[in-house]
Amino acid sequence: MTENGAVFRRASDCETESWRDEVTGHVDWWTLFSADRTPTCGLTVGIAEVPVGAPRPPRGHTHEQQEVYFFLSGSGEVVLNGESTAVTAGDAVFIPGNMEHMSVNTGNEPLRLLYFFPADSFADIEYKFPGRE
Repeated sequence: MTENGAVFRRASDCETESWRDEVTGHVDWWTLFSADRTPTCGLTVGIAEVPVGAPRPPRGHTHEQQEVYFFLSGSGEVVLNGESTAVTAGDAVFIPGNMEHMSVNTGNEPLRLLYFFPADSFADIEYKFPGRE
């Protein structure tokens, strides 16, 4: 942390976390800002990546908090309550809390996105997967 309270992070310094199964699909992510890892509060931010050829989960997931995706590279779809919308680098989407959603890679390079939650910590986000509960 700097003297004025600003916090700098590099994605390359963050632990790689993953989901890899038939229900969650295949996604890797790197949490940049989260109160359980950084001296920050009020916002959780990270980068997620859906690899080329990742299997499409049968359904998305939900969580109480709203979320924003900003797509950094690649092309794909965001599926909201079963309806797909094409996305590419430079696109953003606001996802209301408790809305079922997922990102699907439809391109030939990784689909990378920046995600934002209005939560102190990533640990505060309780993911729910319909059909798994």
